[in-house]
Amino acid sequence: MTELPVIGITVGDPSGIGPEIVLAAAAHPEVRARCTPLVIGSRANLDHTIAALGLSVTLADETDADAPPDAIRVRDVPGVPADLAFGVASAEGGRAAYAYIAEGVALARSGAIASLVTAPINKVAMQLAGLGHTGHTEMLAEMTGAPWSLTLFTVADLRVLYLTRHLSLRDAIARIDQDLVVTTLERFMSVAPMIGLKAPKIAVQGLNPHCGEGGLFGTEDDEILAPAVAEARRRGIDVHGPIPADSVFSQARQGRWDVVLGLYHDMAAAICKTLDFHGTVSTTLGLPFLRFSVDHGTAFDIAGKGIASPENMVRTLLRAAESAEANS
Repeated sequence: MTELPVIGITVGDPSGIGPEIVLAAAAHPEVRARCTPLVIGSRANLDHTIAALGLSVTLADETDADAPPDAIRVRDVPGVPADLAFGVASAEGGRAAYAYIAEGVALARSGAIASLVTAPINKVAMQLAGLGHTGHTEMLAEMTGAPWSLTLFTVADLRVLYLTRHLSLRDAIARIDQDLVVTTLERFMSVAPMIGLKAPKIAVQGLNPHCGEGGLFGTEDDEILAPAVAEARRRGIDVHGPIPADSVFSQARQGRWDVVLGLYHDMAAAICKTLDFHGTVSTTLGLPFLRFSVDHGTAFDIAGKGIASPENMVRTLLRAAESAEANS
């Protein structure tokens, strides 16, 4: 019998919905059939979550040889109060979330887990904890020494690669230049085999309506994007565009493109989440390992009420298992 890949899962901010959706997803039959989840968090806090929400799951230490087959394995990272309040940003929650990430990185770098899945953290809590970074991607890059990283959203039959991320629309447009486009494409090609893409056909999303209509609605498509695509093609990348944003994503869904390079955050995110909010999975590329995450936040307003849906976490774990199988 083939041994299932071990997927590490950080529970995120313990005051958010992370612990409850991680526990529910780790116990999901479809997930258990594809991988062995290893939950990374405070065992005491997880026990408290189980008791508070009346969850029907069993936890076991990761090395417990006598644990029942359906038990969820836990890498215990102590240090947070077991009964930390739900729905409140705190320094304790921020420090705990950081510690879980650090442990997950150590496990991934050692090869103990096939990939890392992360539940959401809270930026306010990270600030209260006095940490230098408030975002997952920046922390992971610092912890691993990765000089760059890319974000890829995957949903159903659509893959969207981000050119820019958390910038205002004005700043994102100002940031777009030929070098950024070509460099992003080259970096993506260097890691594409990790997600099973050997020779992807890539489309670049246009920036302006109708790609500027010959300069009537802006010149960036003609003066920046088209030359960047031409240069990338000279370097051996199968890339096309720019293609108007109102058609390129539909073309990708029809199988014409394997990946779309989305130019700014909300264009990429809105398309994916409208298609299937719970099915959208974020993949971080460029780290020494693959990292997957849900596409929602800590949801403090519903944390601890037992109503948070684990569906996105289930989909994320299945995506991680699929990639682990492809790379085995």
